Amino acid sequence: MTNSRPSSPRTAPVAVEVRAAEKVFANGVRALDPIDLVVREGEFATIIGPSGCGKSTLLRLIAGLTQPTGGSARLSPEAQSAGFAFVFQSPTLMPWTNVATNVRLPLDLAGIARTAAKRKVQHALELVGLQNFAHLYPRELSGGMQMRASIARALVTGTRLLLMDEPFGALDEITRNRLDRDLSELCAREKLTVLFVTHSIYEAVCLSSRVLVMSARPGRILMEVVIDEPQPRREAFRTTEKFARLSTGLSGMLATAMHGAPA
Repeated sequence: MTNSRPSSPRTAPVAVEVRAAEKVFANGVRALDPIDLVVREGEFATIIGPSGCGKSTLLRLIAGLTQPTGGSARLSPEAQSAGFAFVFQSPTLMPWTNVATNVRLPLDLAGIARTAAKRKVQHALELVGLQNFAHLYPRELSGGMQMRASIARALVTGTRLLLMDEPFGALDEITRNRLDRDLSELCAREKLTVLFVTHSIYEAVCLSSRVLVMSARPGRILMEVVIDEPQPRREAFRTTEKFARLSTGLSGMLATAMHGAPA
């Protein structure tokens, strides 16, 4: 178990920087109004907002999967050098091969020798608690275990930055809570930087050092809340008055965002 540590200080080096980034699609739909956002190393920043507000679009801009219409979205040179991984809501595992081979895929694409790759795969599986399941096929895993395999694949290259788009949204509540707790411990232990998208206020409060609330489309960041609570978050945090207060506050902010009202 990792010792508790405070949220990442605002003086930490920048990992992600978005400056006046906006997005208008070819069909004329304005997905994002100009957005400014900085995520610092070691931070767990979460984006919440109404459905269709552009949360995933913003994440894709940062990942370089789509380009902004105006402004910029970039990784710092250090983060770019170390690389990043994108974790989607679906595990997107190859059904015809086992967990170890699925996790090894980024190393195969990078031309890493099998001996070195085997060690990296084993380490990544240990990070997510799947070291005893490397031989199984995706169909033999639960939904939660499939997502763990997807996270292991994201971490196998040694990246320190994760972009996560509702990775636990399709899971039942018990599994989701367990993965939230394990992800909090993993990120604190490995000192990862995470930009996380979710629809769940409770998940945002449980995981984040900072929560960003987006408006209805066209999306813009209306408000942010700092979660000043040591990480990793323990299960007991969910039962505290502070958790209830933060969740209620974010719920009110989200209601405001859904009506497109100014902060």
